[in-house]
Amino acid sequence: MLTSCAAVVLIATGWPILAAVHHVHVAIAMVLAIGQAAAVPLAVRRPILAILLGTAAALGTMSAVDLGSAPWPWPVTTLIAYVLLILVVSVRHSWRLGAAGWLAGAVVGGLGLALIPDTELPPGMVISNVTTVASLTGGALAVGSGVRLLVSSRGQLDHERQLTAEEETKRRELQQRNRIAQELHDVVAHSMSVISVQATTAPYRLPGMDEPTRGEFDSIADSSRRALTEMRGLLAILRGDDAADTTPQPTIADIPQLVATTRSSGARVELEIDPELLPLPLSAATAASGSGGPGVASAAGDWSAVVPPATGLTAYRVVQEAVSNALRHAPGAAIRVQVSVGDQIGVRIANGPAARRGSVAAPGAGLGLKGIRERVGALGGTVKTGPTPEGGFTVKARLPL
Repeated sequence: MLTSCAAVVLIATGWPILAAVHHVHVAIAMVLAIGQAAAVPLAVRRPILAILLGTAAALGTMSAVDLGSAPWPWPVTTLIAYVLLILVVSVRHSWRLGAAGWLAGAVVGGLGLALIPDTELPPGMVISNVTTVASLTGGALAVGSGVRLLVSSRGQLDHERQLTAEEETKRRELQQRNRIAQELHDVVAHSMSVISVQATTAPYRLPGMDEPTRGEFDSIADSSRRALTEMRGLLAILRGDDAADTTPQPTIADIPQLVATTRSSGARVELEIDPELLPLPLSAATAASGSGGPGVASAAGDWSAVVPPATGLTAYRVVQEAVSNALRHAPGAAIRVQVSVGDQIGVRIANGPAARRGSVAAPGAGLGLKGIRERVGALGGTVKTGPTPEGGFTVKARLPL
């Protein structure tokens, strides 16, 4: 904006001065004035082209003006336009381009010195004019380069301040995560450890326990140990520990084991896997439960060869969360888990209404379904949830392969 205003002023003053004072034809004076003025705003984006235009206008002015009129070879308006040109180039671009513009002006002055014998002006006046122009353009080069260096330094300082603020934010987040990890350890890990110890030592503390009861306590102890293992991994991640547990994450192939473990707690869970799309291995635990049911394929394939690890983990977590919600909010309800693998992974978990009258649903934080949507959405999948006409609830997820 400022350079455009300067160009307008240069045209308004340079044109009449060249025509009236230096006896240049009006049309030629207009072209020269426009060329000198246009180089200034052009230098903002096209510095090399601006330097060429400004130098050409200066040479044209030196050739067009009356050799007997002073000052020469740089009239005042041409001098001001060229100083502004060097200043803009130096501020907006590197000092090398500004130096190139200064050198081009020196070449114009050198040509003027070479033509001194052809003029009626005293040599000292011409030399003084050329020296003045070289000094002013050199000063503009120094000032512009200094301003550019100052702006660049302030920009770097602002960038460093931004980086410092980001590091401070990360440090606070890490402190918050450490605090959360500590609270989780104090509240959850301790309770789970007590449950594990109680379930493990129950057969020794309570003699005469029959085998079904002993099996129940063994299942509780195993579940609590699994929960503790996952809790330790979560705490390591929250603390940002590089030595976090590297145990493989669950995959889609672990869904039968998850269903079998849930059945061992007394829940009625039916697992259905489409055998035509992908034959799936039946885990030993599922086979031992004796309730694989129709639709569960025998060992004939490997999920990991088809399903990416991240997708398999998400499918496992969807089933895990949906089954947990069904156990929590609909005690005693029948649960049906369906998994199909084709061009997409389809997961459907449906439960009926609570089978126990007067039962109260266990409280929850309300984050389970939100977590499912976030996990599935991160992979570009879709989730649909909602109640059924029979009073149950359904969770449907589609995961792209």
